Amino acid sequence: MSNQFDPVAKLLNQDENRQRAVRELGAAMVELEAGVSSYKDAYKAATDAGWTKRELNAAGFFDVLKLPKVKKIDAPVVGPFNKDEQ
Repeated sequence: MSNQFDPVAKLLNQDENRQRAVRELGAAMVELEAGVSSYKDAYKAATDAGWTKRELNAAGFFDVLKLPKVKKIDAPVVGPFNKDEQ
């Protein structure tokens, strides 16, 4: 039986917190990429419909050139080692 002062348990708990944090960061990154991609598509549709970039930007829409540069990201594959952790 380990107690709360057990250094091994303390390190393992920290490692679990770090793993959870990086998984959440990865999921947010996938969502960000999807959101940026969706926004760029909608912005293009608006300009194709006749809105100028100047009009859209003046109205408060983000200029697509100022959006984060994100690469296409595949959603993480749930494998046998991480399926219980999601």
